[in-house]
Amino acid sequence: MLNPTFEARVQAERDKIRAAILAGQVPRIEKTLWQDFKVDFSLQQHGKCGYCEINVMVGHFGDVEHFAPKNEVAEFNAGDNEGSEIEGLASLKGRSPSLKVAPGYWWLAYQWENYLLSCGICNQTWKNSLFPVKHPPPRAGAPLETVPESFLLLNPYGTRDPARHLRFDINGFVEPRNSSIYGRETIRTCGLNRLALLNARQPVAERAFAAVVDAQLAEQDGVAPADNEGLQDLHRMGQDGKTAVHPGMVRAIILAELEPLTWEVLDALFA
Repeated sequence: MLNPTFEARVQAERDKIRAAILAGQVPRIEKTLWQDFKVDFSLQQHGKCGYCEINVMVGHFGDVEHFAPKNEVAEFNAGDNEGSEIEGLASLKGRSPSLKVAPGYWWLAYQWENYLLSCGICNQTWKNSLFPVKHPPPRAGAPLETVPESFLLLNPYGTRDPARHLRFDINGFVEPRNSSIYGRETIRTCGLNRLALLNARQPVAERAFAAVVDAQLAEQDGVAPADNEGLQDLHRMGQDGKTAVHPGMVRAIILAELEPLTWEVLDALFA
């Protein structure tokens, strides 16, 4: 939800960017005014990272992340090293994406819809300035360009439901659902299978799959959906909230294992 003071607060910075472009200069976005609105995104996202769903505020200050990078944009080309997590650490080694555009999406630097609360590991270590798009065409270099660009990262507030592009197994390992390019690029860009994150997801995935089995057995026994304890457990696990743990993963498991049942139908059943 847009903070009512946001537009007035950022207008001066937008004007500076516009003036630089009209003067033929490369705009540099160095202000961190968006940090003043971190609490809005933290409350909206229940303190969870918009990419990996960990509780950001438990052990980190959290970042207000620009979904489309503001200063420069990188992506992987054939032969680029995607890197790997160093065992026992949160550090990343060997990642070498190619810089594609500098500056980046400067016209979105002060756009409310371009922000997400993110953990530092997703934002600073893995995603950083990566922002994959479909090819061809070339990237958009300014607003209103006639470039039919389509970005490939999943956004929890976007038009693509992550549950339809990500599939989790009982160990919490995630892969693209139905070979989704959006799932593939989000997983590798944000490091969604890094070991520490897998370890955090595994017990939740195990509980969700156990509830799926309970729901299926109850259905076979003729139990009405409203009385199905397995479905009730899945609904509790998939709800957003301060105490929810990886609810997005649970919703993806519900869709993948109980299709055509969707989260929306389940939520309406137990609302």
